[in-house]
Parts: sequence; structure tokens; C-alpha cells
Amino acid sequence: MDFKIFDSLLEPVFAINSDRKIVYCNEPAALICEMSARKLSRGQVFDEVLKFETPVEFLQSLESVQDSSPYQEISFQSTEGKTGKAQITAQKLDSDSPTWLIYLRDVTLEETLQKKYRAELEQVQHYSKNLEKMVDERTAEIRKLNLTMSALLDSLHSGFFIFNTEGTCLEVYSKACERTVECRPAGQKIWDVLKLQEKQVPGFKKWMTTVFAEMLPFEDLSPLAPQDFAHSERKSIQLEYYPLRSQAGAMEAVVVVATDITSLKEAQNEAESERAYAKMILQLVKNKRQVSGFIRESQDLLQSLQLELQKQNALDQQNSFRILHTLKGGSATFSIKSMADLCHQAEGVLSNFQWDGVTAEGVARLGELSVKIQNSFSEFQINNKEILGPDLGSQDRMLEISSQRLMAYRDSQLQMDPKEKAQFTQDFLMEPVLKHFEYYNDVLKNVAVQLGKEVQDIVFQGADLLILPEAYETLFSTFVHAFRNSVDHGFESPDARLSVGKPSAGLLKIGFEKKNQSLLISVQDDGAGIDPVRIREKLKSKGISVEQESDHQVIQHIFDSQFSTRDQVTETSGRGVGMDAIAFAAQNLGGKAWVESQLGVGSTLWVEVPYLTEVFQSLTKAA
Repeated sequence: MDFKIFDSLLEPVFAINSDRKIVYCNEPAALICEMSARKLSRGQVFDEVLKFETPVEFLQSLESVQDSSPYQEISFQSTEGKTGKAQITAQKLDSDSPTWLIYLRDVTLEETLQKKYRAELEQVQHYSKNLEKMVDERTAEIRKLNLTMSALLDSLHSGFFIFNTEGTCLEVYSKACERTVECRPAGQKIWDVLKLQEKQVPGFKKWMTTVFAEMLPFEDLSPLAPQDFAHSERKSIQLEYYPLRSQAGAMEAVVVVATDITSLKEAQNEAESERAYAKMILQLVKNKRQVSGFIRESQDLLQSLQLELQKQNALDQQNSFRILHTLKGGSATFSIKSMADLCHQAEGVLSNFQWDGVTAEGVARLGELSVKIQNSFSEFQINNKEILGPDLGSQDRMLEISSQRLMAYRDSQLQMDPKEKAQFTQDFLMEPVLKHFEYYNDVLKNVAVQLGKEVQDIVFQGADLLILPEAYETLFSTFVHAFRNSVDHGFESPDARLSVGKPSAGLLKIGFEKKNQSLLISVQDDGAGIDPVRIREKLKSKGISVEQESDHQVIQHIFDSQFSTRDQVTETSGRGVGMDAIAFAAQNLGGKAWVESQLGVGSTLWVEVPYLTEVFQSLTKAA
């Protein structure tokens, strides 16, 4: 990033890397540190150049700072002995190499002025009674200045300005007004600054008259003024009003505070969308049959709507209304908010036809909205395919039945030869093995985050292979240990991987293959590999002799019960039961597990078990 854009700022700006070293600072920043910008930018550590009275919160966990951190007011001292107080915040830049901007707002001068004015006020209170008039004038002046300064200090993050009884904005305003109300208010009329429409101005003037005449308490009148500003960039700007009174308590002016609450609004909208989505999911799960009927009906209604629109000026308005209202009601019932909103907009276009007649522009607008309604409906089906099922919405009534009942029916009611039985099992009881492993992708990512490592999405090979899930449930559940071990023991840190020419993120490949009458599963990582020397040392420390074993034989000891190369137990490893569980489950099915590894290249876990098409086969193997 070109940091020159910060050169013209009057407030100190630093850019630091993940080691807290300064990579850029502007001239005000150099002045506050009493060092040259060039010297500071040669890797000086930020919190060594400026010593802070208390720890700066974001420096304790710099990597977690993404958006602007809250301002923290703190005392500081430079290496040259300069002291002061500042408000400090940090924000991460979107850059290939992590960089954070630190803004310092020096409030030392403001504190000095405050102390000065308080001292002057105390002096004034000790003046002679003979100087009562001068005291009153001086006190009023200081009070007015203090009120203005308080408004400034209270609105550091917001734009603020003041208008008088004539509606004219005073010279005092904050620089943030240029960002929040998009102008410099000084000298302008308040209704122009707020971009009020011409028809709104008389009502606002009446409000002003009521406010300055103090016919009602200001707290009751304030909510009647415009509460939002129409920002050209669609930002959400909240307006608040505060009375500015004379020493005698009379209303002299009104302070307007304009605050950018875009992020807050976005968070609220996102939360509302998440609530609506959660509600929709509950509706889908609880009312599958009703959802199926809604999908079938919606398909018919959307087709009928297209036929109506083809009539152009001759379309049947009442029929179109019925179609749209039915679509809106159904989509609202199942919390499909976007579809319901689009139907409502289309109803509004139809309503205009009652007054203006059917127009080509109106029909074209209806056509655009009908396409969006169709797209929203299709998106709903695609996004919820896993919940709805591939056949939901078909004319057939869908039933759910347990695999056990289906097997019992097959064996007791159907007279099949072995080939027919195998085909029945494949068609109705078997499913792709991917269904039982794809969720491990989230496991992998979560463990990587905990350990400060990076991983790519799992690469699946042969994942469409059909298996009988009940036969392998226990075995498949143990694979969580293999994935956690790959991240913990296998993958190196991002920096270590880059130093040896590997991508910073580790790669895990899972393969499935039916080989003769066996199911062969492989879990391959591109990590550091298993070091046989380290395993020999660990076994030797336990009094186990492996001098006659090859390196390949030695690394198979990772399947030994309670074997671990960790000296301490952590959340992810150290107890030595993970790989043992995989081997035990494989042996119970009449199979085996082994590992192959190459230092610096990676490791592969192999599990070979019988390819089972009946649950009782797995029980027989276990016995």
C-alpha cells in the first residue's frame, strides 16, 4: 500500500507489522516521538519508542484486530522524555503482509486548556464583589467555551454543529461533518444542511419555533426532528439534538450530533437475516409435507404468472393479484423473506394499474420482478437441497423409513436371488462414502485455528464409492484422530512450510477404493513426516527394545496403546489413544491399519477392511 496518503494528515499515524515494528510514520508521528520518520521506519518497535503508562489493549493480541479497535486514552512517554496523553486506535489493512495502522490523537493540549479554564474560573470566583459585572461577563464567556468544548470532546467520533434561533449554523463544527452530513455547515441554514425537501421545511421551522419558545420540554420535542440523514453513499447517519443554554438557562442554540451507525445497522440486519433463516430452517424441518405442497403450488403459480405476462396489455389483473398474493403468503409462511418482498413489490406495480391503467412500462417492470421471484424461489430450493431432499416437491408423497426396517422387509418379504438382493441393497441401503467424511473438513479447519496453522480444503478421491453405513459407523468415527494428528503432528507452521518451499497451508487427501473384496482408505498429508529416530528414543525411554526393527516397523508403534511422542497432554494430543482406536476398529472388522511416511514429504495412513454389504458381516468379524 502507498502510505503517502497519510503524509498530509495533522494527526500522528503509524503503520506496524505483526512484530510491532514501525514500517511507516508521518511527520506528526515523528514529532511526537522526537525522532526522524526515516529512523523510526527502519524497524523501531512501536511500544519501545513510546512507553505507555498502562498496556495498550490491541498490542496484546494484534493478530485479532481486524476492524477499527475502540479508542483507548492513555499516558505516554517518548524515549527523549516527552510526556503526554493520547487517544489511540488500530485498524488492519487489507494487504498481502499483515500491517496495522495506528492513529494517535494527542489530547495533552485539550487537558491543558481544560485545566487552564478551570483555574481561571476558580480565580474569577475570588474576585471582589465590586467586580460583579465583569465576573458575570467572564463567567458567561468561560461557560460558553466550556459547553462548546464539551460538545467537541463528547463527539470525537461524530460530526457535530450548532444552529441558532434563525436556523443559521454557527462557525463551530467538527471536521467529521464533511463525512457524516457531507458538507461544512458554517453559515448554512439547518434545513439545507439536513437536505430537507421543500415541503418539509415549513414543518421544521414550526418545530424550531416551539423549541426556542420552550413550549414543551426539549426531551419531548427532540424525537420530532429528523432522526436520519439521507447520505449519498447510503450510509446510515443518526441525528441527535441537544439544547445549548445561556447561564440563565434560556435556550440559545441547538447542537446537532451526526453519527455514522452503518456498521451497527448492518450487524442488526445480519442478525435479523440469521433469525429469519433459522426460523425458515425450523419450518422446513417441522413441515416437510407442507413445504412439498408449497413447492409444487409455487411451480404452477410461477408458470401461470408467465402466461399472464405474455398477454401484455390484456393481462388479467385480478388473476395476477391472486397469483402474487398466494406466492407471497406461502413464502412468508416458510420465512422466505426475499421472495415475499419481491411479490409485495410486484403487487404494488399491479395496484398502480388501477389508477393509471395497464402500461408497457408497468408490464415490463412486472416481468423483471417475476424473473427475480423465480430466481429467489430457485435459490431457496438450491440452498436448502440437503434439508428438502432431491425429490421434495414431486407429485409423489415422500416417506421416511429406517434402514433396519428396510433390511428386515427385504429379508422377510422379498424372494430374491443374490444378484437381486445385492441390487436392492445398493439402490436403497447404500450411500456415497463422502457423506461420512465431508464434515471432517470443519474439524480440520477448527483444529488448525487452535494450533495457529493453515490448512486447505480436503481433497477427496473416489468419494462416490457406495458403502453400507451401518457396517462402518465405529470405524469412520475414529478417523477424527487421524485428521487431528495430521494438523498437530504432521503439518508444520506456515512460516516453517514456506521456508522449505511448501505452501503455507497444509494439504490433506483422502482416498477410497474398492479393491477386490476390500475397502481401502488412505489419509495422506504433505507435512513433516514421522521421524523414526524420535520414536526409537521414546520407546527406549519406556524400556522397549526396537534395535532389530526397520524404520518402517518402528513407525508402526504409533498404533500402540497409550503411545505418544508428546511429553505433555494437550487438548489435541498426548494421551496416545487416537491411532490405537483406528487400528482397533479396523481389526474388529477383520482388517488392518498401517502408516507410511517420508521425512519432509508427509505421511499416509492406510486402513484396509472387508467391503461389507451386510451389517451382520461386520458383527461376525467383530466376534
